[in-house]
Amino acid sequence: QWKKLGVKYVAFFQDTNALTFRALPAVLGVSVKNHFDYNSLTVPRKAGEAVGGIAKLTRTDGTTMTLNVEYNQLDPLLRATVNEKGDVPDETGNSPFPGNINVLVLELTSYHKTLEATDGLMPEFVNPKYKDKEKEKFTKPTRLECMMQDYPKLLPSGSKVGFTQIDRWLCFSPVKNNVEDAAKKAAAGTPPESASTG
Repeated sequence: QWKKLGVKYVAFFQDTNALTFRALPAVLGVSVKNHFDYNSLTVPRKAGEAVGGIAKLTRTDGTTMTLNVEYNQLDPLLRATVNEKGDVPDETGNSPFPGNINVLVLELTSYHKTLEATDGLMPEFVNPKYKDKEKEKFTKPTRLECMMQDYPKLLPSGSKVGFTQIDRWLCFSPVKNNVEDAAKKAAAGTPPESASTG
């Protein structure tokens, strides 16, 4: 029905982040200009920050895929492949892997074809949250998730996937952490992302 109405792009926002809408026109413009099938809005990300990082992954056959790598998988992946130090700051003081803030722009024709080919099924993912460094105690029950940012895994070879990075102050101040967790984040030098700061 959207296609019949002349809709060309679909935007998804998946966070308690009202600033998203200030940046969305720019992200849409980048999508149109670059003919992206999929475009993620990103922000500069602190190394180790609990925000997924956009990375270009290379398979053993040499093909590549640009997509979000969840924050709890990024550091171990980097240590096992390209940097034994893991997710460390670059010369800017930020991680070289932009922070995915779950604002996605999809080209509608490509999205429709992908939904038809996959019956709308997304890969599933388990994202445990631990209380301790030993990873023996959970902060809350672990759940099975389907994440929209895994959508590029479903796209056919040759699809155009990109990201648009915008300064955090313009587009990202979510309200997702309780006061106690926010205080810990602030003390660690990362954004607190709570009701008092969002």
